[in-house]
Amino acid sequence: MTEACSVPTEIIEDLLSQLEVLGVNGFFYGIGANPNPGQDHPYKKLEKRLPLKMAKVRYAIFSDEKTRRLRDTYLKVFARHDECYFEKKAMGPNIWRQPDSTQHQFIKLLKEDDIYSRVIWLLPTKYHKSWVNTFMLYSSLSDNEMKVAIDDNRDKIQRLLELYGEYFSSKYIHLLNPVYNFHCMTPTSKTILEMAAEGVSTQRIAKTLFLSERGVIYHLDKMKVIFGANNRAQLVSRAFQMGIMNAMLPPT
Repeated sequence: MTEACSVPTEIIEDLLSQLEVLGVNGFFYGIGANPNPGQDHPYKKLEKRLPLKMAKVRYAIFSDEKTRRLRDTYLKVFARHDECYFEKKAMGPNIWRQPDSTQHQFIKLLKEDDIYSRVIWLLPTKYHKSWVNTFMLYSSLSDNEMKVAIDDNRDKIQRLLELYGEYFSSKYIHLLNPVYNFHCMTPTSKTILEMAAEGVSTQRIAKTLFLSERGVIYHLDKMKVIFGANNRAQLVSRAFQMGIMNAMLPPT
C-alpha cells in the first residue's frame, strides 16, 4: 500500500475547507506523467500507467486514511475495467465518468463514502516537462452539479491547487519525484549515481560494486537519457534539482 507523506493536519484541513465549493470530501495528490500526446517521455512505467504498477507507488499525499484505502482498492480491483482510467486527460479539471453499471461493487463503495463525482485536476510542475502535479478530488456533488461548480469557480480553484501543488512538490519532492516513487531506476543505478555525485571515478565505482567499467558507463548513459543530461556533471545537477539524491536517503 502506498505510504502517506506526513503533511500537517492543519494544511489538509485548510485545503479541504477551501474546496467545499466543489463538495470535496477527500483528495489525494502526487506527481505523475504528463498525459498530453507528443510529449517526450522516457519513463515507460509512467507512460503505460498500468493500474497494478501505479498501486505500487511508494508515496502520495492523502486527505485521510479512507481516501488512501479507496485509491488502493480502485487501482488493484476496478481500474483495469474502467475505460476512463486509460483515456488521455487534459491539463486542468477532468470530470471522471461514472462507473459502468456492471461495476456494482465499486458503485456501492463510492456511495458508502458519499462520493458521487470524481475530478482529476492536472497542473504543470517546475521539475520536469514530462511531470505533472495531479490532484484527484472526491465529491458529494453529482456530475452536473460538479460541472456547474467548476464553471463558476475554475480560476479560483486553479490558483488554489497551483499554490498547494507547489507547496506539496517542494516540501516532499524527495519522496514524490516519479523516478524514485515509481521505481524507474534500479538500486544499482541509484548507487552509481550517488557515488558519481561524490566524485568517485568510473574505475573506482566499478571496483566497489564488482562491475565492469563498461557496465558502470551503461548505467550512467541510461540515466543521462532519463534526465536529459549531456554529461556526468549535468546528470548529477539534475538529479539534485529533481530531488532524486534526497530520495536515496531514508526518510525521517
